[in-house]
Amino acid sequence: MTDDVGGARDGQHHEHGGDADDSPYAAKRTDTATETVPVLSWPVGAVADRLGVSTSTLRSWERRYGLGPTHRTGGNHRRYGPVDLQRVQLMARLTAAGIPAQAAAESVTTMEPEELARRLGSGVGGAASEAPSSARQTAADGDLDGIDGGATDGGVDSVFGPVRAAALAGDRATTDEGTVDAILSAARELDATGLVHLYRQTLRRLDFADAWSDVFVPSLRAIGQRWGEGSLGIESEHLASELLQGELRGVVRANRFRMSGTPVLLGSADDEQHHLPLLAVEAELARHGVASLLLGPRVPVRALAKALDRARPPAVFIWASLRRLPTEPLWEMVESLDWPLTVVIGGPGWPPEVTGTRGAATVVHATDLGTAVGNIVPVARS
Repeated sequence: MTDDVGGARDGQHHEHGGDADDSPYAAKRTDTATETVPVLSWPVGAVADRLGVSTSTLRSWERRYGLGPTHRTGGNHRRYGPVDLQRVQLMARLTAAGIPAQAAAESVTTMEPEELARRLGSGVGGAASEAPSSARQTAADGDLDGIDGGATDGGVDSVFGPVRAAALAGDRATTDEGTVDAILSAARELDATGLVHLYRQTLRRLDFADAWSDVFVPSLRAIGQRWGEGSLGIESEHLASELLQGELRGVVRANRFRMSGTPVLLGSADDEQHHLPLLAVEAELARHGVASLLLGPRVPVRALAKALDRARPPAVFIWASLRRLPTEPLWEMVESLDWPLTVVIGGPGWPPEVTGTRGAATVVHATDLGTAVGNIVPVARS
């Protein structure tokens, strides 16, 4: 895994440039130039010794996520105040438990001092979600689209399933409840090794499409529901999703020598932050020997148009969980293309009237993973 897992391991971090204050994860702070140094404050070396991490790790957290000292002495020396120390303490604890550093920082930097103290006193897995109560209520009401890359990624409740009709599952029950329960338990305990074992065991035991619809999506949905209720922390949600993404990419790597032909493009709509469905499509295409280029989330129309023009793929898959309009620049761009492109759209955000023939292109809506891949593979092989 990358150096983000486990907290920016020494010698492996990358320079991102810019001040820590510019980080999207920067902790709330006051004007440090005029702030009085608290009675209790610590230099970076003392904090590193106290946490059992290196000073380079602490500096990496500050550079990447804004988790650094917010106080200065009269001689302009930087010091960690009590709240600064609590933030990096919790950061160290979460990353040591296997939480990706970016996910841990996103939680830690938004906490108020009282919540930091409560979390440090109760242990990593012993508290409810750090997410604001309004966000938990949103998730509980079924609108789970607000989490980027988490267990409820992309409104996973509608990602090619998840409890599909048995078209791909035969007579077998569409949800493997025993494995789903085991994944939920491992996520709750922050058992990264157990989660990876369950994911890999599922991929060995089931066809990929069945593993996705009968195990992975129901598991993520269950984790998301627990998060929405406040009974499961956001760290469990992020851990389960991050590790699953790694296994999906592993499927692609395992089939890389089988893939040939002009790659198809995979991307999310321009305001869509979710990308887990793209990884599922990428993995299933790889199993069919179809190469793809994963553009990721939030692909602007102009960027998509340039990518299509340069790659001239036989097909493109576009994901959207947020509501889209029937008339927008995307469709104007599609209608301007001059080759027979198959545009496969997935997710609940697309209005039904966008499908059909659009210039030289054909737009089809995929309601499950099998339909998405089934529309792409024939044109990719032709």
